[in-house]
Amino acid sequence: MSTTARELRRRQWLLVALCVLATLALFGSYTGVHAGAVPLATSTSAGVLDVDTAKAALLQAQRRVVNDVAADRAGTGDFYQQISTADQSLAAAAAEDVTGADGRETLRTLFGLITTYTGWVAEADKVRADSLEHAGYVYYATEMLGGKDARTSDTSVMGRLNALRAQQVRTADRQASFGWMLWTGWTLAALLCVLLVAALAEAHRFTRARFRTRWNRQLAAAGLLLVAGAAVLVVFTWQTHTGLFHVRTLLHGDHAGPGIGDTAAEIARRTRGTGLRATAGYGILGGGAVLVSLVMWGLQPRINEYRPRAPR
Repeated sequence: MSTTARELRRRQWLLVALCVLATLALFGSYTGVHAGAVPLATSTSAGVLDVDTAKAALLQAQRRVVNDVAADRAGTGDFYQQISTADQSLAAAAAEDVTGADGRETLRTLFGLITTYTGWVAEADKVRADSLEHAGYVYYATEMLGGKDARTSDTSVMGRLNALRAQQVRTADRQASFGWMLWTGWTLAALLCVLLVAALAEAHRFTRARFRTRWNRQLAAAGLLLVAGAAVLVVFTWQTHTGLFHVRTLLHGDHAGPGIGDTAAEIARRTRGTGLRATAGYGILGGGAVLVSLVMWGLQPRINEYRPRAPR
């Protein structure tokens, strides 16, 4: 094999290796960002707001109890409707399964506590509102429910809800985090892309000088595809990460009443397109295959020109 053929072969395999490494680095870094983005957008944020809805409903129900609204009258109006809302919201939070086995255990406990709480209120309704017995039942119910700002170590309903919410928010923080592993991955991907662009440019100059041609269209197309594809991935990643930052900030806030719906709408706006951008990550592998094909197509015919011909 001639010197030119060896030089072409060396460049060809260097380019193929860089294409493969850059593709894998980009795929790992890109999917690493979106691996947490999709569950945060679709389930974690919903689970946190479900808990907020349950808290708001239970506090509204308790206000009826503290104001001495009899359970039978509240039952035809607001009290049992709020209890039903809390139960439905916690069932939805259980379906989201944000915190795994610990969260499921906490939710099972909460369902039992809310049933007991409702039972105390029902018992209070069976006696005179001005009796000591009624006051005792209301006291037991109030203690079991706890206050809005109950500590996470508290065993009351609100304490356990606050503990569950804190666990969910920690999960959201992890899903939205752009940690050192992602920074390392993106730094490596950027370095490999720069090296690949430089290698493509050098191979293009070599073929132009050696074969007296102005363009190697395949290598030029590979360079354009790499630069354009990497730019799109960076923009998509920035959009996703910015959305996750805002969602995490929103979930750290305190929501009640109409604010819960407003927060849900804002989260939906901030995470719009996240699933589509996550799916686009699989196009990286296809793009890598196209890059390898363009490199082979651009150099292999030139290499073939230097193959020794069999004597006739």
